[in-house]
Amino acid sequence: MFLPMFLVLAVLLMIACWQDFYDYRIKNNLIVTGTVLGIALNTFLFAEMGFLDSLIGLGFGLLLLLPFYLLRIMGAGDAKLLAMIGVFVGQNDILWVFLYTLVAGGLLALVFSLWRGKLRRMIDNVILLCLPVLSTSKSECFKDNSSFSAEASQSAGKLPYAIAITAGTGFFLAMKHFQ
Repeated sequence: MFLPMFLVLAVLLMIACWQDFYDYRIKNNLIVTGTVLGIALNTFLFAEMGFLDSLIGLGFGLLLLLPFYLLRIMGAGDAKLLAMIGVFVGQNDILWVFLYTLVAGGLLALVFSLWRGKLRRMIDNVILLCLPVLSTSKSECFKDNSSFSAEASQSAGKLPYAIAITAGTGFFLAMKHFQ
């Protein structure tokens, strides 16, 4: 990725983090502007990837977070933001950005739950999420979990996931281009 492309993406991601942190929303005009800029830069100025690779990166980026949105784990803005990043990094790298984003999201969730004093609730939720997988039957799973609070299935709070997406993207790009 050329330095001008990196700088444009960095500015867009910083704006997305700002919006998400303060409003828990990423505005569509930012996503549309970034998508158009990324496609234009890749198509006309830096033909490193080109138009088709940008569009495929857009589609893959959207598809990777779409299940999380459909399950109401994340907002639509997060999925659209990863799609916008796919325009910049292309089809070959968007999966790596996604994987680094998941790691950054886990760390961010830990930090935010500590900051808000809800670490125990988050740990209970993770355990309850994993119990059906570890148990042989669902009835066994919930029979003897009296050690968990009744509120354990409640959310530990909202998370501005644009920060994790930005961190994952930045870490991936740094690993790829500055070795």
